[in-house]
Amino acid sequence: MSPPLPSTATTSARTYYDSPSTDAFYTLLWGGQDIHIGIYDSPSLPIAEASQRSVEKLVTTVIASGIQIDSRTRILDLGAGYGGAARYLARTYGCEVVCLNLSSVQNARNEELTKEAGLDGLITVVGGSFEHVPPEVLEGGRFGVVWSQDSFLHSSDREKIIDEISRCMVDGSDGRVVFTDI
Repeated sequence: MSPPLPSTATTSARTYYDSPSTDAFYTLLWGGQDIHIGIYDSPSLPIAEASQRSVEKLVTTVIASGIQIDSRTRILDLGAGYGGAARYLARTYGCEVVCLNLSSVQNARNEELTKEAGLDGLITVVGGSFEHVPPEVLEGGRFGVVWSQDSFLHSSDREKIIDEISRCMVDGSDGRVVFTDI
């Protein structure tokens, strides 16, 4: 059975994020690690630092919910972009992270930065849409944490995202979904 055709929203997001001008913008102005909105405590805080603060805040949210992040934790990052959050999580907690992202340009950069950081044994980058999570994402089992930062806005079918998250989560109350969106 062939995968479903991507939605118009997915196609538009892929086209936008694969464009050289968009890649240059996020690499040069945003710092090239993350492309999500940051948390600022002053107007002079660099974008990259504010973005890192939002990753740290989400980690705090996960831990406060009763989930420990350690080497046994599997995290699925939906709309992972350049993979900055995945590298932070893998480096800090030794956990496994699967990055699902639709942009081949961002995925190539994610793989390059992950290899440079020596984290390619903990992080896997998979091309695809969170509206139709590819089977290879689940090859290692289900996930205790599903993570996403400012990505769901690119979907025209949020109910489908919830269905896909449910399909990817561990059974019972042992899993958490943590996300930000605008």
